[in-house]
Amino acid sequence: MSRIEILYVDDDDDIRTIVELSLGMDPDIRLETFASALPALERLKSWSPDAVLLDVMMPDMDGPTLLALFRQQSAATDTPVIFMTAKGRDADISYYRALGAVGVILKPFDPLHLAREIRTILNRPR
Repeated sequence: MSRIEILYVDDDDDIRTIVELSLGMDPDIRLETFASALPALERLKSWSPDAVLLDVMMPDMDGPTLLALFRQQSAATDTPVIFMTAKGRDADISYYRALGAVGVILKPFDPLHLAREIRTILNRPR
């Protein structure tokens, strides 16, 4: 997979900016970011990215709820979803995977290696 289109949802402006800068260094990644779930869900009705990155804890709608709604959209059933969270206990990660996430990136993450970490997760056999 060379060119990757990613939709990213996170309510934290600073983290969203870090992700934009980090992934912006990779010319093969196209990123669209959203500060909340509803506009992202609306965008996903007309666009099928290669991957979706979701913050777990957001005030209006959390990442697991957004994932469930996203999966209800007919064209979205196979799109890989990666959660980004500070909650990295084994039980948390198992829960996210049970919801259908293909991976979990723990915060704080290394901005210099974020693109590589995303590619590694997306290239794993499912």
